[in-house]
Amino acid sequence: MKHTHEHHNTLKLEKVGFYLSVLCAIHCIATPVLLTVLPFLGSSLLEDHSWELWFIAGSVLLAGIVLFKDYKRHLNYLPLLLLVASSLTKLCELWWLGEQYEFITGTVGAAFIASAYYFNWKYKAATCC
Repeated sequence: MKHTHEHHNTLKLEKVGFYLSVLCAIHCIATPVLLTVLPFLGSSLLEDHSWELWFIAGSVLLAGIVLFKDYKRHLNYLPLLLLVASSLTKLCELWWLGEQYEFITGTVGAAFIASAYYFNWKYKAATCC
């Protein structure tokens, strides 16, 4: 019974991670629109990007835990590679490209992490009875 309980908890974590990556993609698409429409907002939330970094770090950590746990079952490393690609995309923006590319890097990074979850589900389903 323990195995079923662990599987159920992992499935919940996967769903949370997937939806967080979808929310990230929506955020990355909506931010340029909001910044154009609401330039006089003056909100410190729009000026301070630390909350965004915590959100991304949490999403990557959650994905890493879920994907690595499932990797030990299906032994296909593609989901982990996609997670690394997502992280490297964001790091390239932070270290070299700058915020002017956030729309592109955020969307690409979110697509990588969502793809990681998709392939992980696919590989896990193939190994289950």
